[in-house]
Amino acid sequence: MLLMWSAPRTQDAVRPPPAQNSTPTDTPAAQVTLTMPKDPAAILDAAAKVNGLSGPISVSWHLRVNYQIFDDKGHSQDSGVYEELWVTDRKYKRSYSSPKFTQSDFATDHGLYRSGNQNWPGPQETMVRTELIEPIPAGLNFSGLRLETMHRSVEKVNLQCVTLKADWIFLNNDAYCFQSGELMLRVTNAPFGRSGTLYNNILMFQGHFLARDIRVTEEGKPRLVLHIESIEEEPTITDSDLTPPPDAVRIPGGKIAIPSETMRVLLLRQIPPHYPSRAKNSGISGTVELQVTIGKDGHVTNANAVSGPNELRKESIDAVFKWEFRPFLISGEATEVETNLPIKFTLGS
Repeated sequence: MLLMWSAPRTQDAVRPPPAQNSTPTDTPAAQVTLTMPKDPAAILDAAAKVNGLSGPISVSWHLRVNYQIFDDKGHSQDSGVYEELWVTDRKYKRSYSSPKFTQSDFATDHGLYRSGNQNWPGPQETMVRTELIEPIPAGLNFSGLRLETMHRSVEKVNLQCVTLKADWIFLNNDAYCFQSGELMLRVTNAPFGRSGTLYNNILMFQGHFLARDIRVTEEGKPRLVLHIESIEEEPTITDSDLTPPPDAVRIPGGKIAIPSETMRVLLLRQIPPHYPSRAKNSGISGTVELQVTIGKDGHVTNANAVSGPNELRKESIDAVFKWEFRPFLISGEATEVETNLPIKFTLGS
């Protein structure tokens, strides 16, 4: 059944052009309320289950999304279409189609098959699916954190935010902000304006809040803009829809290699390294390149320095063992990841 939307109010229909800043707008889904707990940790736990499409959904669905990617100066870099036909976590088709990246993955009973570009999706392409499907990571680790609630008002939209704070811990999202009194995610913000995501024109799908319009910014510049063109509930699916084409390549099991830029998108918690006084006083700085293995649970299990000043290598290794990432899933199963992580030491920091 194709979900149809009635014409939204004028304010809802306005979508700012990519080059401009944007603010939350009221949405028809605001009429649907899911009670918000009082405890901030409970808020995030409950909200993770009802925002996006990663929680318990018992029906198949077909999602089609237009996306636009921007470079670090805010200039348009690529645009395309993302589609996902989901039956279960182990049975699906995901595809990207753009001038720079075209790929289709088929999860079957016999494994994962890929046609088109054989590389794993890059950081922005990875962010396309993450922002849509799991905007709040499930099972966030709150140990060592101070969780606080606060209220914000942005363009007459009342938001209730949960902030995650700790000394010397950097988090991928410093605050999650919801429609006041509800579990509807509207804004995520990293500290000091480094990055933020705005979720607008929210619809309800199978008891989940799903933003039709998503805008990711970094340092005040756009990095990614998404618009859900359609989402279909229980689509008609034939065998051919989920059958890999003859040129598809089977993705082997076991540990996989992922570029560091993509793993940064999946980073949840980052502990900055200690800068040894002796090295700092001696004017030693630079970048330590680490070869890292990330386990199925998202924790670093092995790290070796492959380049960089010897005086800074031990501190770099000690720090990354405390980092946490979203588990990398293939056909619904977590897998080990190997990547390189640069750790930069700058005098005066």
